[in-house]
Amino acid sequence: MKNDQEVCSLSLEEKSNSFQKFNLSLNLRLPLALLIEALTHPSYKSVDPTARDNQRLETLGDSVIDLLVLDWLYHKDVMTEGMLTKKRAEIVQNTTLAKIGKDLQIESILRCAPAYIIQEKDIADTIEAIFGAVFVINGLSSCQSLLLQLFEDLLDKILINDEMGSSILGWNENNPKNKLQEFFQQQHLPGPIYQLLKREGTDHDPEYWYSCEGIYQDEVVKGKGSGSSKKEAQKNAAQALIQKLQQIENQVNRD
Repeated sequence: MKNDQEVCSLSLEEKSNSFQKFNLSLNLRLPLALLIEALTHPSYKSVDPTARDNQRLETLGDSVIDLLVLDWLYHKDVMTEGMLTKKRAEIVQNTTLAKIGKDLQIESILRCAPAYIIQEKDIADTIEAIFGAVFVINGLSSCQSLLLQLFEDLLDKILINDEMGSSILGWNENNPKNKLQEFFQQQHLPGPIYQLLKREGTDHDPEYWYSCEGIYQDEVVKGKGSGSSKKEAQKNAAQALIQKLQQIENQVNRD
């Protein structure tokens, strides 16, 4: 079995059959040149500076998937505005898109530099680029068919989980800020407030500390977190607040 570096180093000629098989297997009906563009990582420009990479198609496909997922959720007519936002975020996050891409074995045909190691985000970006390419050639209805083909089991699973209900104890820790925001919305309370506490380290290796606080059961509850970026520190602070809210919930249940 080839590793990522060997896969990336395959020539266009060696990959042509794989491109065509992929095109046919998903009924994409894309011109080969556009499909190759969708399957070309920016690093491949170090091999061929004239190559068109998939970044423009990825940007387009990102918006297409967002719209189609929201449309699907909207027509289920079971969600509030906050739930629509939360469920959309769960579906279109890189981890979800990368799982779909791995199931399709995208990494085996993705063109990139020989020394480049394919990352999860690269696979997610490629899925978005494919949707962008399909939109350019075949329009939104074909993208909708492709979405259902690739995402339907996942969409139904997420919807079923939502209908079964969830409590703060079941929150997805991969996206604590969204989950925390949704919790306070459901409780009809003001959303959490994030505050930068301090910044340490050098410009090349910084560490940020944030607090996250909200009002629950008439008390101010706070969580603190750190990270190498402001986003990561806020995420960790949100997770710390979630844990404190869990403790409060557990105490209420015991009483």
